[in-house]
Amino acid sequence: MKTLFYILLTIVLLSSCKKESGTVIYKINFTTDKITSKSLKLETDNLYTQFGDYITSLTPSKFTASIWTVGYVDTVFSHSNNDAQMLQYMEQNSEKLPFDDLSRIVDFSENKTVTFNPILYGRMKDGQFVDKQINFTYFYFMPIYFYQEVQLPAEYKNVQLNMFTSASVNNNVLKVRHIEMLNKILPNAKTIHAFNFFFGNTDSTFVVNPNGETVLTSENNPISDATNDLIIRSNKYTNMIYNAPLSGETIVMNGVLSFDSKDLIQVYAGADNVPYTSDDIFVYAPKFWERINSRLDII
Repeated sequence: MKTLFYILLTIVLLSSCKKESGTVIYKINFTTDKITSKSLKLETDNLYTQFGDYITSLTPSKFTASIWTVGYVDTVFSHSNNDAQMLQYMEQNSEKLPFDDLSRIVDFSENKTVTFNPILYGRMKDGQFVDKQINFTYFYFMPIYFYQEVQLPAEYKNVQLNMFTSASVNNNVLKVRHIEMLNKILPNAKTIHAFNFFFGNTDSTFVVNPNGETVLTSENNPISDATNDLIIRSNKYTNMIYNAPLSGETIVMNGVLSFDSKDLIQVYAGADNVPYTSDDIFVYAPKFWERINSRLDII
């Protein structure tokens, strides 16, 4: 499925009365296309063993996310003593959780265009970073929820699936948010801020707090205060180096955020180990967060 979700983010960092500044144009493309050559293969270590026999994998026809914040930061962000430089595509909202804020919903699977204004934090002057070069060590992606629609196999046409309590099935199309499928593999995941993905500054991939422990601000929780929300770390990120434009120069930062949704949902035969029955289990594929890729090219 080759579908693109284009978001044009344009911010001019040049004050008309300041000749020493250049101009930066930001663009980001949300997509379900892969942006790396690495393919996801269905191997033994990419299957669960606790849900009965594997039946099949499903690809959502619609895949969206409501995003609390997404961006880059060069070091651990501390509210009490902070020197961090931060570039956010979407500003975090600490006062309320905008579950139904349509401006925060991005569609990875359809060709729609929405405009966001990037937010820059840190050592600033005249609207841009003072530092001429910044090494963005972390990429962070903090969605409030994922929503997907997926065509079920024909064998489920007259089957009532027990595991779903808030999902709906119409014309054999399952419409569901992430939490029910996530609870099967991470039972202590929270329904609010269910995902805090932090990429970079690690050499492996792991879940920081699978049992809902409180995690203080640290290398594994670089921009949040103390939280017991689910935190996932991944090394699937190459540091992005930001170079400030020279006087009169215009640079374009082309960002891509990809979530490979092909075969994202795995189906298992459940406790009776009989496929296409009411106790079948639907879950995200193991290490599903490794399907997320970020790239920011400067031209």
